[in-house]
Amino acid sequence: MNSLYLFLFPLALSGMAYLSGKKAALQQILALAGLLGSGALLYLANSRGLSDQQVNYPWITSLGIHFSLEINGLNFWFLALNALVCFIALFYHINQASKNLRPDVVVLIFGVQAILNGVFMAQDLMLFYFLFEASILPVYFISSRYGSPAAERATLKFFLYTLFGSLFMLLAILYLYAKSGANDFLFSSLFADNLPAETQGWLFLAFFLAFAIKMPLFPFHSWQADAYAESPVESTILMSGILLKMGIYGMLAIVLPHFPQGVTDYGHIFMGLSAFGVVYGALIAMVQYDFRRVLAFSSLSHVGLIGCGILAYSDVALEGVILQMFAHGVNIAGLFVVSELIASGAGTRDLDQMGGLSRQSFGLTVFFFIFLLGSIAVPLTNGFPGEFQLLMGLFGYNIYLGIFCGLTVIFSSVYMIRLFQKSMLGLETDGRAAFPKLNASQTFSLFLLAALVLGLGLYPQVISRISNSAVQVLLRAY
Repeated sequence: MNSLYLFLFPLALSGMAYLSGKKAALQQILALAGLLGSGALLYLANSRGLSDQQVNYPWITSLGIHFSLEINGLNFWFLALNALVCFIALFYHINQASKNLRPDVVVLIFGVQAILNGVFMAQDLMLFYFLFEASILPVYFISSRYGSPAAERATLKFFLYTLFGSLFMLLAILYLYAKSGANDFLFSSLFADNLPAETQGWLFLAFFLAFAIKMPLFPFHSWQADAYAESPVESTILMSGILLKMGIYGMLAIVLPHFPQGVTDYGHIFMGLSAFGVVYGALIAMVQYDFRRVLAFSSLSHVGLIGCGILAYSDVALEGVILQMFAHGVNIAGLFVVSELIASGAGTRDLDQMGGLSRQSFGLTVFFFIFLLGSIAVPLTNGFPGEFQLLMGLFGYNIYLGIFCGLTVIFSSVYMIRLFQKSMLGLETDGRAAFPKLNASQTFSLFLLAALVLGLGLYPQVISRISNSAVQVLLRAY
């Protein structure tokens, strides 16, 4: 039943947030309750055995659609990251807008958490599709109402890209339903028999397109930079920290185990594109002058490496995917919070108009530097174990591809150190107002993320211990 509670709990908090209105203290309590309650449910599920955490209820009986949810070793850390990222987005909004708090934003963020919990736990393919599509709606409403004048257009572009890719996924789901002769859309029914090799090929392409757009992988990324730059930071934290993880999860839960022949036939093509995206994203990030756009293209580079790891389909690479997925969510959420605090204090996101901020906020400088170290995968930070295993997996797949993707180690250091240098070091810009110091709420949320950067770098086994068995199951098809 923990899987059902994990879906319903954020919905209940969403209703309570609506009733709490503009009372910031109550909203902060609800945000903390969301994080601690989700953590407690996941802990109980793990302690009681993940194999016994499934619920299955008839939903749309005329179509054979079930409300089937399960917590397992594959989705466990996606669910944990979802709770964490949504908490960071909530806490940031409640703290920054305490004098003009928007209850609808809080309600929508809790809605995102519930929907994504459903995506990660869904064991019915049509339920997965419904929730996959619904996930963009709360983010669209937040961005279009409270983003920059260009935010609505940028988020609409994201929506249309996602819709386009998901149409192919829907056609593939309907084909599977008709071909299997099943009376429902449960994974266990649609994937009960081995599919013909030719069929696996086009099914791989249909599902891969939907997931590659969501991640995004090169060349399906053109929506990303505008959406990240123009949306309010709450939306950007959600999009970069957890929404793109739906694509990673879809590849791991659906494509990799069920279409092995499709991966074998077409995976090398998209492996090459993903590898190109690793270097392309890093090179573009090196020449950007908008703080958020640097982070957007750095995310493209990091996710491209994760995509390569998925398509390499080895135990080392897939364990690296899980580690790097979680590390990326932590690091990018922290970096976007830092970017917005810097932009609001400096009055600009233009790196050429910043400088010397370390003299005005030592605490923010320390947090920024910790997230920087995690992002460039310095040993003893959370980015190192996953990136190291991903590169090991790629070297095992193809040594030349491993060397090419290994360039990210150099390039990421260049653009992140440049970002830190231009904003925090150097001479202070004339005419800038006093930079505000971190308050207690900001310090708490950034400290939580920084502790994960360092803690998971020292002890990554806490993730691998749960995900390892799921990785072995994925590789049985190969």
